[in-house]
Amino acid sequence: MRLIVIVFGFVIAVGVGAVFLFVSAFFDPVTREAGLSSVLAGIFAILDEAIEPEQAVATLGFVIWAAIVAVCAAPLAVAALVGEAAGARSIVWYSGVSGVLAGASPWIARASKGLERAHKVSEAEARLALLFFLTGALTGAIYWLIAAPARKAAAPQTASDGRGI
Repeated sequence: MRLIVIVFGFVIAVGVGAVFLFVSAFFDPVTREAGLSSVLAGIFAILDEAIEPEQAVATLGFVIWAAIVAVCAAPLAVAALVGEAAGARSIVWYSGVSGVLAGASPWIARASKGLERAHKVSEAEARLALLFFLTGALTGAIYWLIAAPARKAAAPQTASDGRGI
């Protein structure tokens, strides 16, 4: 039964996080312009017949899938696995770890590839990292609300004569 609750919480949290990521990216002017310029470049490449339309749609789908995995699913999976193994019950654990890992995901990806710019940040990257952090924190909080283990109820106190209070 516990495994079903964990999987259900994970799926719901990732879904809510994915929706939040794209809605908040749409409302942030910097990320909206970056996304719009990327989509327009793809449309113009299709019009110039540089790439096939099916290939463009497949590439866009892969980018969306990779963003959801890197920002919503992977950080939450790490937080949930470690939290479940350690018996963590705190929202600070699930939300904090998931948020920090999601916010750091661009630098983690760069460092894993050995790129020189792994330690540098621009203003646009900082805004994107904040968006990723908020998304990760939201997914961790949703997971905690659904799947965090409940505290065991304390044993009822008894009076000194053996009767309940």
